[in-house]
Amino acid sequence: MKILKSIFIAILGLVATGVFGQGEHLYCSERENRVRMFGMYPEAEGIARRAGEALETYTENFVDNAPERGSQTIYTIPVVFHVIHNNGSENISDDQILNGLSILNRDFAMLNTDISLVVTAFENITADIGIEFVLATKDPNGNCTRGINRIVSTLTSDGGQDMKDLIIWPRNKYLNVWICLDAAGAAGYTNLPGDVAGFWGAGTDGIVLRSDYMGAIGTSTSQRSRTLTHEVGHWLNLYHTWGPGNSPGVSTNCNQDDNVTDTPNTIGWTTCSLTGSSCGNTVDNVQNYMEYSYCSRMFTEGQRTRMRAAITSSVAQRSSLITASNLLATGVTNPALCVADFEFNKNILCAGDSVTFNDISYHGITSWNWNFGDGVTLVGSDPAVHQNPIHTYNTPGTFTVTLTVSNGADQLSKTYSNVITVLGGGGINTPLMEGFEGTWPSNNWFVNNPDLDETWQVVTTNYSGANGLKLANFTSESGHVDEFISNTFDMSAMDTIFVSYKWAYANRVNETDDRLRVSASGDCGASWTLARIRKGTTNLPTRTGTNLAFTPSGIDQWSGETLTLTAQNYMTENFQLKYEFISYGGNNIYLDDINITVVDTLGNFIEITESPLEINLFPNPANDATTLVLGSTAHRKTEVTLFNSAGDLVDRIFSGNLSVGTHNFEIAKQPAGFYIVQIQSGNSVIHRKLIFE
Repeated sequence: MKILKSIFIAILGLVATGVFGQGEHLYCSERENRVRMFGMYPEAEGIARRAGEALETYTENFVDNAPERGSQTIYTIPVVFHVIHNNGSENISDDQILNGLSILNRDFAMLNTDISLVVTAFENITADIGIEFVLATKDPNGNCTRGINRIVSTLTSDGGQDMKDLIIWPRNKYLNVWICLDAAGAAGYTNLPGDVAGFWGAGTDGIVLRSDYMGAIGTSTSQRSRTLTHEVGHWLNLYHTWGPGNSPGVSTNCNQDDNVTDTPNTIGWTTCSLTGSSCGNTVDNVQNYMEYSYCSRMFTEGQRTRMRAAITSSVAQRSSLITASNLLATGVTNPALCVADFEFNKNILCAGDSVTFNDISYHGITSWNWNFGDGVTLVGSDPAVHQNPIHTYNTPGTFTVTLTVSNGADQLSKTYSNVITVLGGGGINTPLMEGFEGTWPSNNWFVNNPDLDETWQVVTTNYSGANGLKLANFTSESGHVDEFISNTFDMSAMDTIFVSYKWAYANRVNETDDRLRVSASGDCGASWTLARIRKGTTNLPTRTGTNLAFTPSGIDQWSGETLTLTAQNYMTENFQLKYEFISYGGNNIYLDDINITVVDTLGNFIEITESPLEINLFPNPANDATTLVLGSTAHRKTEVTLFNSAGDLVDRIFSGNLSVGTHNFEIAKQPAGFYIVQIQSGNSVIHRKLIFE
């Protein structure tokens, strides 16, 4: 059965497509595919033909029904959107879906403002269809739903029957709309009711839509926003205005008909030629939603009648959708209050900053009671004030937030414990040496893992000490982002900030372009400035590529750099540092020894040290090689490295055990410019400026 369904939808079911953009078209070759399908499965042809003929007979009688011609009855159809995504841009927001649904209802109710631009020849037959589309609030099992399902699957790139088999709700209760990355090569497609009336139909009936053709916001545009309107027209038994084929602009289309009396026969249009005429017409109905003209804005009275006939017919179980019992079963009527929940735009901020809270409770909410955890509450029934409030936290601390919602009869609450962290200035003292030897995450570091999958964790693989930090990217999905962000540092009396760190990474042999980004902020994360980006195909790898999960086998497979930050906007009490990794399906990455040292406005170096070394660097500035003198009072592991002003490693001058006594190291002449000498010895991290002239 599944094989037959898959072949049928791939070959037969592509009745309609949307349009990619003006001048770009992708048609579905419906007629050719149908002939091929019927050649393979003659029994399917007979079932579809008989169902289509029955619907045409029903429609003819419906057209002749005088009461229907003036009927004011509004038919309501429950809708469910299945968002099939692979964590990419196709996982469009609820807002974009609701926007697309709003446009669909606007067009069907003839409330679109551009209806006034319909040309004179057709302005008197524009139609309010009298059909509305409402999100279901109950799933097939009677459980609460938002009417929007999200399913992670690579089949989003296929958009065919296998994708539909992931999830489909009964077509006699819901209009199924699948949102995906690639709608089988089209902007969208669906089936006429007669084509899916047979045994295969229940598992394939619905509309498939490319994600960037849904609505007019987010990833879509206003020009693409009528694609769903077009597809629903097909789903309700409308052909293209030029007839059942899918090749507009062909003269033989004049011999076809769309079975609607007030849409003149036409060759079909792919441009917005408002005076365009064909097939002996004075003017064609170029602005019809069932055209490919890029300026669609109307249905006709005849199309109205045909669609209302389809929704009241039993063919493909369309009439079951609009029954009072089904509207109750799907929660379109009398939706229950079933979920209290909320979102927030950030959960780490500084005192005096604000958080935007968004209520995502459902259904029928009429009042809100917010407790922000800092002694402030907000209670009321005005959605503009109480549904999505902005709250300012003035006191450092960690806060629990509770929302209680009511529909007038029932109420529900949702609490997120210790969810908001408000930082004070100078939360971490400088200098800092972070070797990840303590608790992780901690009061010093906060992890952001929006995809709720693998993220930064402490492991025993390290450059020095006992631990390091690992992101298991070998199994991550492409496009995933993981961050960790520091608490605040008070840099208000500083002139220069040195940020050094070590990393290890190997891309896969096919050079997947993962990204490591280091950013800094002087306003507690309100804005970030990129200080360094390293890419998997260029300057991120520290060893040759491998298709095995990477683990560094020694310090020779690590690298390091020192970033020098001097911008005055960083020199505040709310300085923060952020490490961000963007996966493109590559390999694991490791970090260790994140050290922050500073030079104050008086020129004093504030070092990380437990037992200072005696340091002398001369000459400085230098015209030739210069000498670094280190006096050590204890036997310790020491590394001396030279970085340029961009933070790139120029030379590893010494790495090994430094014995007690005085040691001289020559630093070779470099191109003129500013350099940093970094000395890491035991638990000491020391930086010195060096200038070559």
